[in-house]
Amino acid sequence: MPLSSPVSPALAHPLRSTRNSPGHPEVECGIGEWDKLLYGNHRFVIEVDTTHAQAGVGRAHVVVLPWRRQDHEPAAVDVIVVSAQSGGRVRNLTVERATRESGTLVFEAIDGAGTYFVYYLPYAMLGKAHYPQAQYLPSRPAADPAWAAAVGRSSWEPAAQRELPRAKVLRYEAASERDSFAPMNFTATATELEALHARHPGKAFLVFPEDRLNPVSMRTDLPAHWVINGPSDSFHATAQPGEDYVVQLGLYAQQDLECVSVDVTPQTGGHCINTDGVDRLGRPWHRTLDVPAGTVRALFVILPIPRHAAGTTHYASITLSATGHPVRTVDVALDILPEEEADPVVSAGGFGDPRYLRRLAWLDSAVAQDAELVAPFSAISLNESARTLGILGRTLRLTESGLPAQVTSTFTAAVTSTEGPAVELLSAPIQLDVDGVEWTHSPITFKREGPARVSWRSQWTGHAGQTTMSLGLEGVLDADGTVTYSLRLAPESTFAADDVGLRLVFHQAAVPFAMGLGVPGGRRPETIDWAWDVATRNQDSLWLGGVNAGIQLALRDGSYERPLNTNFYREKPLVEPASWANRQGSTVGGGVTLRTVGDDVMVRASSGARTLEAGKPLDFDFRLLLTPFKPIQPGKHLGKRYFHEPANPSEIKAAGATVVNIHHATAPAPYINDPLLSAERLRKYVAACHQKGLKAKIYNTVRELTFHSPELLPLLHLDHEIFSDGPGAGHIWLQEHAGSGYVSAWFAPNVEDIAVVTTGESRWENFYVRSLQELAKGDDGIDGIYLDDIAYDRHAMLRVRKVLERACATRGVVGPEIDLHSANQFTAHDGYASSANLYMEQLPYVDRLWLGEYFDYDNTDPDYWLVELSGIPFGLMGEMLEGGGNPWRGMVFGMTGRAPAVDNRPLWEFWATTGLEGAQMQGFWDPQSPVRTSHPDVLATTWLTVRGMVVALASWAGQTEDVTLIFDDAAVTSAGHGAAATGRRMEAPAIRGFQPAAEYAPGQSITIEPQRGLLLWIGF
Repeated sequence: MPLSSPVSPALAHPLRSTRNSPGHPEVECGIGEWDKLLYGNHRFVIEVDTTHAQAGVGRAHVVVLPWRRQDHEPAAVDVIVVSAQSGGRVRNLTVERATRESGTLVFEAIDGAGTYFVYYLPYAMLGKAHYPQAQYLPSRPAADPAWAAAVGRSSWEPAAQRELPRAKVLRYEAASERDSFAPMNFTATATELEALHARHPGKAFLVFPEDRLNPVSMRTDLPAHWVINGPSDSFHATAQPGEDYVVQLGLYAQQDLECVSVDVTPQTGGHCINTDGVDRLGRPWHRTLDVPAGTVRALFVILPIPRHAAGTTHYASITLSATGHPVRTVDVALDILPEEEADPVVSAGGFGDPRYLRRLAWLDSAVAQDAELVAPFSAISLNESARTLGILGRTLRLTESGLPAQVTSTFTAAVTSTEGPAVELLSAPIQLDVDGVEWTHSPITFKREGPARVSWRSQWTGHAGQTTMSLGLEGVLDADGTVTYSLRLAPESTFAADDVGLRLVFHQAAVPFAMGLGVPGGRRPETIDWAWDVATRNQDSLWLGGVNAGIQLALRDGSYERPLNTNFYREKPLVEPASWANRQGSTVGGGVTLRTVGDDVMVRASSGARTLEAGKPLDFDFRLLLTPFKPIQPGKHLGKRYFHEPANPSEIKAAGATVVNIHHATAPAPYINDPLLSAERLRKYVAACHQKGLKAKIYNTVRELTFHSPELLPLLHLDHEIFSDGPGAGHIWLQEHAGSGYVSAWFAPNVEDIAVVTTGESRWENFYVRSLQELAKGDDGIDGIYLDDIAYDRHAMLRVRKVLERACATRGVVGPEIDLHSANQFTAHDGYASSANLYMEQLPYVDRLWLGEYFDYDNTDPDYWLVELSGIPFGLMGEMLEGGGNPWRGMVFGMTGRAPAVDNRPLWEFWATTGLEGAQMQGFWDPQSPVRTSHPDVLATTWLTVRGMVVALASWAGQTEDVTLIFDDAAVTSAGHGAAATGRRMEAPAIRGFQPAAEYAPGQSITIEPQRGLLLWIGF
């Protein structure tokens, strides 16, 4: 299927504003075509007329450009003049005067009369290809000294000698509509500003209504047309019936403003998204704004227009108030189009063209804010008298205090079923200790909040001598195995505590592995000594467990915010929990220790000595994740054969793949994390995939947002709620339109796509979930998403799963399919965080892992593979990326590289021949595995099929080894998978790129090279 080249919607369909905003006060504005990497994004078109073409010394002409610039040092930036006739660059050029308001140039008209282009903001793209740092070219003298001397003008010379012919400024042009400064980025002159201030003396703030098609960009300068036309207390425009109309108001503070609020009358008729809405958890959200003097704040008011209002006029009043100052009211009148003229898409509830900003209303979406179940999880069982709660494959029993007494798992060692023998993790109940305090507890009260959630409360009272303190406990269990605790400690008087700490004691045999707090995934160390260091370490959690039972402990308090990750951790690191860290000056008292003592593993999360004060409660919050989350499904995993490129669906089908990932920067979805901008092309491609029996998934996260999204500039005015604060710079567009206070992200040069890093946890999650609902609806809706790291928490991840699962159910298909890719986060710039540990809270709702760049598949041991890479201890399976992975070791875990970067067709054909998609997988980690080898570093995983067995061998030995296979025939026959394997011949079929053909007699040794392996079939 041929794919069209991506075209920005802003270029494909120009829109007409409903209000007249002149592009530039003095000249016309337009769009031109040129190489902007050579000349920059902006130019003035000037004309030298025939009368004066040869006049003056050296054909010199003077031109005054009314450029009205934002940059603060115009004289420091180069200017390039090019002849339109020949394309030649004018070398004889001097800049006599360059201010923010205008520039005076003297240049040689090299081709005589005609048109010349003046490029006044040329830049160079420095830095990395996908993380550029653009800089304006510095001003460089280029004129011949003799020419410059001849045409030079000095205040010491008579005026007649200094007069030169003047070129005429015809118009301003930008390299694209998106690059254009018109109308919002041409600044007012000092004289115009003085006149504005003189007309409105003593007013604390002024309000400038602006058409929504012209999002406010500048924050410390005023657009020229605002200043010339003045503020207004009314706004009149045309609206569509059924739309969420966005009224944009520019608030200019002439004095420092505090507690700015925005009220809409009637109250049922709308709200300002800057100050009111629904937070990411579905709760009402409100705040006031502080606006420093001399700055601009764009306010966006959502006015829902009833569909039945077609042909009428909708009225509203927007009142702005600030502490200590008179209020200002803007009266809004919207003429609603009659039904016959209305956009039927909008009337039916759609958002229409995104440039009208109707999608901003999605910031308040409550989609999937419920406590309902998603597959494969079951309703939580509750026995209140026994204080026992049951979920899929796990049981949580509470003490009288409300803390866990025991966690039990019935997952099998193969992690393929929840019908195994019970494994208890704790050898003693979990305790919160305050040294010297004895506690009593109120009875626990339970509350069912839905089939997927149960909460409980308990009130503690503590005594230490004459001191009394209270502790309020709130616990929540979700059906996926997340246990969240909020513990608020409140002393009634000052108390010196030697420590406030959480104690967990595990059965040593139940927790052979560990990951987190600086420990890479793998074999658990005998001891851990860890202290808080959030500036450089993205670490607040520790997982301990085995393949079929485990617990992750994460330490939090009420100030927790999810940090940035993947190259940006240090721009927004963890917020240090005041309770657990117990910072005193430059030192922290808190940390975590692990000690192995006899048959126990003891973990102590301490906060250290401190003085507890009355009226200053502390939140000792923590979260437990009970693993595995769900059984693995090896057959289903092998049946989902991924193709990571939106190529021709017929060719993908012919290759044997079943799932297509549609990456950003491709024709169906060119713009990162806003695939709705190319919705029509995307749906056509998804429909073509469905016709071939393929699943189609889209790259879509919230980590960053494309600059093609019309909402980007409005969202930048929400006080870093949506976008992370940062150093700015990056791509030139961001510097010219976003200004500062952002973190520049990915740049895809093939589609000219620039992105900005988000904060992650914000109302943007509401927008994101609502957009996924839009993407997934209908027969040509997406079948899932591809997550390139995750910037949101498990609450958002659960909403994502619900929306996609419900969309699949509506159209009667199995799904969704969600895969998670992450580069190795265990690096200095990412804070030494293991990817599997970092994203463990989201794993219940993910179907597949792709832990990729910078992972070492050749020099790491099997325990690292099992815990850090495979996903199996958490109920997932995965794939490999870096260098294509190690295919022999990968097959021991059911992992391959991903097509088309890796040609999996030979392995896929082998799976089909042997029926592995219907086989039972038992890995080397399972004590009941039916096949082992004679060498401890050559491992075997077995698939039992109705025809026989397939054995994957892989070596972690340091040298070539000759091994024999050891069979447990009872395990084979008891599982109902054919006759005993002992005494049967073994065959290694030829698999292109993997192994040559070979046969082995019963008991014959098999030679395995280091880092290599073999696939055998037995009994076929």
